[in-house]
Amino acid sequence: MRVMLVAVVAGVLATPAAAADLYPSALVVRQADVPSGFRLDAADSGLRANATEAMSEPRLRALFERWGRVTGYEAEFDRGMTSIVSRVDVLRSPAGARKLLDFVSLEIGKTGIKGLQRHATRIGDGGWTYRGRARTGFTIVVWTDGRVFGGVAVTDLTSDRALRYARLQQRRIAAALR
Repeated sequence: MRVMLVAVVAGVLATPAAAADLYPSALVVRQADVPSGFRLDAADSGLRANATEAMSEPRLRALFERWGRVTGYEAEFDRGMTSIVSRVDVLRSPAGARKLLDFVSLEIGKTGIKGLQRHATRIGDGGWTYRGRARTGFTIVVWTDGRVFGGVAVTDLTSDRALRYARLQQRRIAAALR
C-alpha cells in the first residue's frame, strides 16, 4: 500500500514539474519567421498566465483549473491591417489540451460568422482550420500535440500561409515534447 501511495504522489508531483520544462515562448512563431514589414505587437504579445487570462473571462479560472492549464504564450505580428497571431497553451495532460481545443472550437462556432468553414486539420494530434469565404480574409488553425494546445490566426493572408505557420509552430512543439 505504501509503495502504491508513493507512486501516486510521485506521479502527481512530477506532472507540474514536467509541464515547467516547456517554455511556451520558444514554441510560437518568431519575428524571423514572418515576412519583412511585420512587427511584433508588444502590447498584445507575451506570457498568458492563468490569472491574467481569467481577468477578461472569469469562467476561465475554473476551467483552467479543471483542465490543468499551466501557462501559455502569444505572439502577434502586425503590418497595417494584416496580422499573424501565434499561441500555445501548456497543460498537464493531453486530455486537458483536448478539452481546451473543444472549448475553443465551441467558442468559434458561437461567433455567428456567416460563411465560416471548418475543416479537419492533420497537425499534431489533430485539430481544425476555420476560414472565411474570401481567399484572403481570415484563417484560424487550432490543434493539440500531447499536452500542448496550439493556435495560429491570420488576417488578410491566405489559409495556405496560416497552415504554413501552424506547421512551423508544430515542429517546434514536437521537438520540445520529444
